[in-house]
Parts: sequence; C-alpha cells; structure tokens
Amino acid sequence: MSKTQGTFVYIDGSNLNQTLYKLGYKGIDYASLINWLKTKHKATRVYLYAGYGSEKERASLEKLKKHGYIVDMKKVKQYPDEVNTFPCECPDCGKKHDLSIRKHGRRKANCDAELTLDVINDGVRKKYSEIIVFSGDGDFGRVYKYVSDQLGRGVTVFAPMGSIAGNRTSTIIKELHKTGIIKLNALESILGPTGYGIKK
Repeated sequence: MSKTQGTFVYIDGSNLNQTLYKLGYKGIDYASLINWLKTKHKATRVYLYAGYGSEKERASLEKLKKHGYIVDMKKVKQYPDEVNTFPCECPDCGKKHDLSIRKHGRRKANCDAELTLDVINDGVRKKYSEIIVFSGDGDFGRVYKYVSDQLGRGVTVFAPMGSIAGNRTSTIIKELHKTGIIKLNALESILGPTGYGIKK
C-alpha cells in the first residue's frame, strides 16, 4: 500500500479553457498555475486532462510535462456541420419559402472517465490526503461525494462563480458546497488581470 502523498490536483482542461473563453480570457499560463498550486496548496501531483486537434496542440501539451504535469490527452472528435431547414411564410405577402440554418460542428474530447478513474484509484490506494479539482461539471458530483464520505478525504473545487460563466458551475456542485461535502472556490479569484497569470 502506497503512503499518502498529500494533495493531488485534477484539471479538466477542456472545461477550464471553455470557461476562460467565456470570461473573456485568451488562456492561462500553465507554468504559473502549477507553481501556484505547489506553493499555495502544497500539491504533490497535478493531472491535466485535455484534447488536441492538431499536431501543434499535441506538442504544446507534451511540453507541459516538463513543468511537472501528468498529461492525459486524447484526439478531439470533430463533428460535421448540421443544416436544418424550416418552412416559413412571409407575414406581409404570404409567400412561402424554406429557411436554412447552419450549425457548426462541435469539437469534443471528453476526458471525464479518465479523471474519474484516476481520482477513485488514487483515493482507494490512499495516495492522497485531499484533492483539488478544476471543473464545475455536475457529472463529478458523485465522485466528490464518494471521496468525501467513503474515503474521508477533503475535496476542493475551483469553478466559475460570477459573471456570465457562472452558469457553467452545476447546481449539484453548489449544493455539495452548501452541505459541507466539498469546498467551492471561485475560479475568478485566482486569475490574473489578463488571464495569463495566477493572482498571488
């Protein structure tokens, strides 16, 4: 049985990047982030789950390993564009015609299963004393409850709480915070003014 190694961090990269975009940021300095986690929260292991759509993106993720991240990446699935056609009628002349609306295909690289497995496996093996997760996704609610109630470990979640991105944090996560199962911190509180650094 492995000895407890302190605080482990699990970052849902896709969720984090989409949230930053909603907040109006261009990105985040991952070197600063991991340094902040190690100094402020004494993190001993930091996982990053992310998707890549090109060789350039994959290479960028590979470079993060040099900063100390354990990177779990997968190829992004590109779904085709959809065109939906609706019959319409002009309210003035009564002429009928078809209206076509194009919906751009989604890019998706869901790493929820990988994150969940790592949290549970590391916890069962008693590798960590507490965890920090960057994701407001309600699908992780049961995982957080398991880590807290069954494993008896602390759970801290960083997720958007204010502005337009606040609705990206599930009500399930907010309820877990209210009941004391997890500690919920506002992601906005650690972002630098340009979105590239971490506020000390």
